Amino acid sequence: MSVTSTPGTAAASRALVTTTHGGPEVMALQTRPIPQPGPQQVRVRVHAAAFNHLDLWVRRGVPAGHWPVPIVPCADGAGVVDAIGEGVAPVGPCAPGAAVVLYPVRGCMACSACRRGALALCRHFGMLGESEDGCARDHVIVPAWSVLPLPTGLTFIEAAALPTTMLTAWHMLATVAAVQPGEVVLVHGGRSGVGSAGIQIAKLLGASVVASVRSADDAPAALSLGADDVVHTDEPSWPKAVRARWPDGVHVVFEHLGGAILEASLRAVRKGGRIVTCGATTGHTVSIDLRKVFFHSVQILGSTMGTLAELETILTLAGRGQLRAVVGAVRPLAAGAEAMALLEGRSVAGKVVLSLTPMDPGPAEGAAAAVGPPVDS
Repeated sequence: MSVTSTPGTAAASRALVTTTHGGPEVMALQTRPIPQPGPQQVRVRVHAAAFNHLDLWVRRGVPAGHWPVPIVPCADGAGVVDAIGEGVAPVGPCAPGAAVVLYPVRGCMACSACRRGALALCRHFGMLGESEDGCARDHVIVPAWSVLPLPTGLTFIEAAALPTTMLTAWHMLATVAAVQPGEVVLVHGGRSGVGSAGIQIAKLLGASVVASVRSADDAPAALSLGADDVVHTDEPSWPKAVRARWPDGVHVVFEHLGGAILEASLRAVRKGGRIVTCGATTGHTVSIDLRKVFFHSVQILGSTMGTLAELETILTLAGRGQLRAVVGAVRPLAAGAEAMALLEGRSVAGKVVLSLTPMDPGPAEGAAAAVGPPVDS
């Protein structure tokens, strides 16, 4: 095997590991040998990695037996290429020293779904941090095709906070629901990572946005992102509040909470509207009145992740300042369990990101020094 790398590579690599299923106590910081890239692979020195709710489900082992452990969490990461394997041309984002963002989705790359870029439809669909080790480690090995250039002006922390939530929201609204200018979109969980992405994307697509939040204290975060109005889901009559402003109901419901929220959303969506859902963080069992679906011609659409091309679009827009990552907290790798607890307790608005201080100087060290909010010690 032929490997090209940058000089001065350290001898060991840290990794935050979900050692088994359970509570925060199962998280451990371990030291591992630095992995070597194989053919058509690159090694990335991770500068920042971001948590998602997926990491909580994997750690808890819900559903039982579905998630392999031990595993390194965090589907999302950004850093610097520091080694390439055989067959990888050292150009563009694959050049040693290039600052990159990682595409977190995996597939077999041979089936018809993968060949058209729809990896989420592959029988072997997986994610970094779910089906293989993720980005909460100093070094990660990824396929050469899955690295994209870090846009100029975007920090590693901002970039790491983008892929899963922003890609999920973009695919839901731009592709699956096909939001049109002038439509009204109800974005649930406007304070969350995926909700904050949904608000921005819906506005970018020319829609009016009403965001749902759990309480009045959460409203400013949603309004600051461009929401035209907010409703409080801690009030059972919240669908009436939506109808008070838009009597016909909303065109699209952006849904990722499940449970009673999805059920109530049928009272907020207009005839001929669509509900697009990507998650079930408050409950996966839903009881609905089917008459409200077929009599009102409501479409309920499922969506998972998005394509590499969609992530390229998102990064371009983020580089122009048209989309932005909402980072609620930054912690060092050694405080990974604490960072996960922040996500689990819903105590911050936006994304929880790990900052990984490089173990050795590299070509992008100057860019890494400009990483967004301060790191809490």
